[in-house]
Amino acid sequence: MRTPMPLLLAAALLAAGCVSRTVLVDTHNDTEIVAGLDYKDFEAAAAEATQAILSSAKVRALTPPGKVYVVAIGKVSDETALAIDTDLLTARVSEALLADERFTLSAVFADKASNRDETVSDARAVRGNDEFDAATIQKKGQLKAPDFSLTGKIVARDLRRDNGGRQYEYYFQLRLNDLASGTTVMAKETRIVKRTE
Repeated sequence: MRTPMPLLLAAALLAAGCVSRTVLVDTHNDTEIVAGLDYKDFEAAAAEATQAILSSAKVRALTPPGKVYVVAIGKVSDETALAIDTDLLTARVSEALLADERFTLSAVFADKASNRDETVSDARAVRGNDEFDAATIQKKGQLKAPDFSLTGKIVARDLRRDNGGRQYEYYFQLRLNDLASGTTVMAKETRIVKRTE
């Protein structure tokens, strides 16, 4: 049985009235709070970790002027049920480290394949290939091994409050490790706690 056209039109208009409106968020003045994690939380955690690294007396002692130190982005695990892409955190820390003249990032050593550049090895695989100008091929002994690695994890807890609401606790734990000594020289935990009524 065919639905009469006026009923179809009425249904379409009703559905159109229920569609939410899309707005562009002004990220510089956004004060909305969400129960889950949003970009403001990742920015806050990354800023705290970066500040801890750059202001650490131990890190400063290990990075005297005159050399650029290589940092490898190691394993930062998501130990939540939220399926978090940890690059949301490490990309911001990486950006801040690169802005500091003491540090550069390894494109060879990284926990995630997406953070490694396969072009580094591809450019060396053409050695001996007569199709390439030998003067433009990367020479041996130029790759830089990392001096430090950045590792850590993200943890979440979901707790019931006495009033029936929820408390969501998020822990961003990052460590900067000195690869020469195998020791951690900086550790920073950022806690973000949110409550619903």
